[in-house]
Amino acid sequence: MEWQPSPNDLQILIDLLFQSTSGQKEVQDKIRTELERFHTIPEYNNYLTYIFQCRELNLIVRNVAGLLLKTNIRNYFPKMPRNVQEYIKAKLLPVLSDSQIQLRHTVGNIVANLIKKSSYGEWKELLPFLLQALDSNNEVLIEGSLYTIELLCEDTKEKLDMEEYAMNILIPKLLVFLQSGSPLFKRKAIISLSHLIHVLPGALILHMKEYLKSIFALGNDENPEIRLNVCRSIIRMVYKQLSFLMEYIDEIIKYMMKASCDPNEEVSLEACEFWSAIAESKQVCAQHLRPFLPQLIPILLNGMVYSQEEIDGLDQTEDNNMKPDREEDIRPSAFFAHSSTKGSVSSEKVVSSDMYQEGQQQQNSSGNNDDDDDDDDDDDDDYDDGYSSDYEDMWTIRKSCAFAIDKFSEIYESDYYLAIMLPEIESRTKPENDWTKRESAILALGAIADGIRGGLNKYLPTVVPFLINSLNDPKPLIRSITCWTLSRYSQWITYEGRDQFLNNLVNNLLNRVLDNNKKVQEAACSAFATLEEEASDMELVPFLPQILQTFANAFQKYQAKNLLILYDAISTLARSVGPELNKTDYIRIILPPLVTKFNTIPDNNKALLPLFGCLHQICASVGVGLGNFIVIFYNRAIGIIQASIEANHKHMQNPKLCDKPDSDFIVSSLDMIQGLTEGIGAGIESLVSNCNLPALLLECMRIGGFDILQSAFALVGDLSKNCIVHMKPLMNEYLKILSSFLNNETPTVCNNAIWSISEICLKDPEQVKPFIPAMVEHLIKIISIIDLHRGLLENTAVLLGRLGGLAPDYLSQHLDRYCKRWCLIMRRKYDDFEKDSAFRGLWLIINANPNNALKHLMYICDAVGSWKKMDPSLHDYYTKLLVMYKTAMGGVWNEFYDQFPAELRSILDTNFFNTVQPQQLQ
Repeated sequence: MEWQPSPNDLQILIDLLFQSTSGQKEVQDKIRTELERFHTIPEYNNYLTYIFQCRELNLIVRNVAGLLLKTNIRNYFPKMPRNVQEYIKAKLLPVLSDSQIQLRHTVGNIVANLIKKSSYGEWKELLPFLLQALDSNNEVLIEGSLYTIELLCEDTKEKLDMEEYAMNILIPKLLVFLQSGSPLFKRKAIISLSHLIHVLPGALILHMKEYLKSIFALGNDENPEIRLNVCRSIIRMVYKQLSFLMEYIDEIIKYMMKASCDPNEEVSLEACEFWSAIAESKQVCAQHLRPFLPQLIPILLNGMVYSQEEIDGLDQTEDNNMKPDREEDIRPSAFFAHSSTKGSVSSEKVVSSDMYQEGQQQQNSSGNNDDDDDDDDDDDDDYDDGYSSDYEDMWTIRKSCAFAIDKFSEIYESDYYLAIMLPEIESRTKPENDWTKRESAILALGAIADGIRGGLNKYLPTVVPFLINSLNDPKPLIRSITCWTLSRYSQWITYEGRDQFLNNLVNNLLNRVLDNNKKVQEAACSAFATLEEEASDMELVPFLPQILQTFANAFQKYQAKNLLILYDAISTLARSVGPELNKTDYIRIILPPLVTKFNTIPDNNKALLPLFGCLHQICASVGVGLGNFIVIFYNRAIGIIQASIEANHKHMQNPKLCDKPDSDFIVSSLDMIQGLTEGIGAGIESLVSNCNLPALLLECMRIGGFDILQSAFALVGDLSKNCIVHMKPLMNEYLKILSSFLNNETPTVCNNAIWSISEICLKDPEQVKPFIPAMVEHLIKIISIIDLHRGLLENTAVLLGRLGGLAPDYLSQHLDRYCKRWCLIMRRKYDDFEKDSAFRGLWLIINANPNNALKHLMYICDAVGSWKKMDPSLHDYYTKLLVMYKTAMGGVWNEFYDQFPAELRSILDTNFFNTVQPQQLQ
């Protein structure tokens, strides 16, 4: 007997659903409470299904019931009673013929979510129903079924591919719909088939020629949505199944050039994505696109010109620096530098210098992203680049075309590519041209900079002066794009072009840092940060007075958003010039505006985070030159850490009443103290002695979270290095936590744990020894992973070497498991104290069991030979070691030694064997 609802409960639920559309908070809260009661009824989802499918009820009530049912299926379907699951399935599909499109589409979403949570095998009636519906004369039912099929192809394509019998029927039916007189049916069929490209069912392979022929025939359809999806389908084929297109590639290229100029901007944008898609297949691009480049490049350059709509969406006011930023434009956390990564694992740069980087991350929706079209669950936010003005968040034709010519510059030989590009660019830079065309030419110069670095060098003595002059153009958008383009050539300017252009560039770029237009300020500040990164340690030192004064003056002009970029430029400068910043005159210029901000921003304001990120680097570079501010900065950081720990305790005790504190405040404060420790070295001891920092640090480590742990581990290492006496009482607890993160699941956390333990090995070796067996197991696993970051591998090798210094007998027992990898990693590490200490540990390991090391002797010698200048005592150790092996092997040594590469033998003979003194043989 079919389930029937209780009339009383049914009416109560109908009334609640109707009232749920009220905008009053009190009503919403009451309804939410009442609905919670229904959740306790096992048949609650039966009630929702009944209401949803009942055509006599109010449309609003039915729609709300359907949306609630969709949510419940997505969250709870596997846990629903079997009879409830079957009731839902039985009642859903007839709603696909409902006259209301929103209800039909809700059915489609429910069905897709249900299959995601189960399988087609558990709903055997579904596909036969949909396939039969496609043959119906009822266009409403066909639309609902096609919409459902579209979602199933998108969300369950892998499961659908397993239904071979159904696919053999479905794909021919969809191909028929490509010929339909209904644009809506054609569009849904195109979209469904394009989703299946990713799994390429056998039925689609069987009908591939028919499919492609149908797609190409729709390329000139009068409906722009059809043309858009034709482009999208071709692009998906390029990414996933390019081989099927090769027979038609020339015609496809011609079509896409035409589509890139489509009067409909959405179609044009989609078509432009084809060029970066085909550039992913470099060989195909190099061979088949090459003949078309002379026609294609002008199309792409034209696409890089701002449209009128884009211009209207940008604030072009010349003097707008007094206009406050919108709150949504300011995202301090996006600019918050997390800089406590130790060793060679570098942290990400705060502000990207790539103005079209969104596309490199996103590649739009055509190739790799299926969350598009009609799916109402699509909530992707892939365009976010740290800014939030409407235009800058959008992926546009301009950015797509710029990205394409950038990709092409990496594929084609520079002389050929520049022979096409430069005349086109030059023709667009003429003064009589409209400013938008000149601006696009400057963008193009920036776009090709990375791909053809060497090939463009001979033109740069002409190009760079043009760009520097363009920094003073009357149009702010030209000034801003010129800043970005110059940043792309900053490496060449700071080296080959240094004497000729660096002074002029610095002066003009600093003028733009103080521009009256906010967009120019932003671009100039970012460009200057890039220049700081590219310059060697001393290149910018002669310019420090004017740089610092400009940055100090910028505090008076900048609104909130550009202050974030200014902080980054200041911290990058400090990192670049290091101790050169520690001069009284320089400190008097740059510190006052930073301190003013420091004193005016409350402890709980996120604007404090990027400021702390900036001060962290200032502290590390200036150190003792900060004077009394050392204590001020330190105490505030300690206070914020204490407050955050207390807030976390309250949250743990009562999570409903007390919010969890933002971990970024702990991280930024730990980083501030780490910067101070790096800057003043052993001077940190007096500050630590007057507070409970070691205990607070342990609390932070117990709170956890990868961001906190990364910074806390770095600080443990720095404090152990500089004031071990205060760390020893809690060292055993530190080591328990540090050793538990010796894995590669979170590389930056693991890296800092390893680096920290390495420092503790030198300062408190006895407390490390009990942990050595467990540590060695983890470290051997890490060092065996080939594709990890080089810095992490080097830090791992250093720690193994230092542990060898503490327990050589134990490490020698496991030498076979890590020796070869250790040597291959350490031979690439530059000579420094870390390398020295690691090699001393290896020497002790080898001496503990020389026979076990013999099979690895070639790799050991290769690593030893990598030294450019070895400490005399270490050189003496290894000289004796090599002579010992040579002597012990006697007559077989020459045969064994001949197996070494000739270059290595030459190094060993010159630097070791030929330097042996008689006393070294004793």
